[in-house]
Amino acid sequence: MIYIQYLLLPVVYFVTIFLMIKLGYGGLAEIVKYERRKIVVNPLSKILFEIGLFVFLTRGFYTILQLHILILAILFPFLLLSTIFLILRNKIKYLAYYVGAYLLITAWVEINSFYYYGNIIYTWPREIARIFGYSTVVTCSSLFHGILFSLYSPTLYITLLGFVFIATTNTSEVIRAFSELKIPLAITLIFSVFVKVIPQALQNMETSYKMTILRGLGYGKPLPIRLFYQLYALIAVILPVFVYIIKGSRNLAIALETRGYMSKKNRTSLVKIGFHLIDYLLLFISIIFFYISFS
Repeated sequence: MIYIQYLLLPVVYFVTIFLMIKLGYGGLAEIVKYERRKIVVNPLSKILFEIGLFVFLTRGFYTILQLHILILAILFPFLLLSTIFLILRNKIKYLAYYVGAYLLITAWVEINSFYYYGNIIYTWPREIARIFGYSTVVTCSSLFHGILFSLYSPTLYITLLGFVFIATTNTSEVIRAFSELKIPLAITLIFSVFVKVIPQALQNMETSYKMTILRGLGYGKPLPIRLFYQLYALIAVILPVFVYIIKGSRNLAIALETRGYMSKKNRTSLVKIGFHLIDYLLLFISIIFFYISFS
């Protein structure tokens, strides 16, 4: 047990990089690919639920810990993750890659970064602790806190719910829902472009990544070294695709304005989204989240 940290350090980082490469931009594009569903949920209900959950995870989580409701604190993230996996059940493989990589690296960093009283599991030399920003002593309390922190990370759930929002919402639903509540067209345009551009951007990033690999990046290198080359390729394609997104958004805005999207007349639609039982349920849960967070 004394030297287990020296084995875990490379294993954790290599496994995380491996999962990120297996996921890739193609996996993210598959996750956010729109699929029509029988039950239609108002996009506004989804947005309010995401905001309420984010506020709860940043503030209300500590309220639960102060009440010493340990079972609820442990069961809540598993219930939430199970629900998300159920909604996106056709994309479980890529979701597992994303969640696994995020939980692994987040828990590892948190476990080793902060010191808590308890039985010592292992220690780090001062040189390694200084390089990685680790605490020199890791205890059982650090292990428990790190795992719980990763399971309650707001970033994890806001991205997962973002995946759910994009995968279950199209631009027509956004425009209809926002128009029914007389939300300004400028705000409607922001969300509509977001829903439309993200999947396309991920597909372009996957294409650029594959082209970089086909040109021989990391060819002939040992597997551990090749993983870092592939990780570099994932990062390198972000900037050019980001420029492409800006140009594409500008062209889309010009096209919408040319077609009179920002005209003063109220937009109408043959199909009404409205609010249904599931929408009221999400709004009720959101109110509970806000109440717990600010009480």
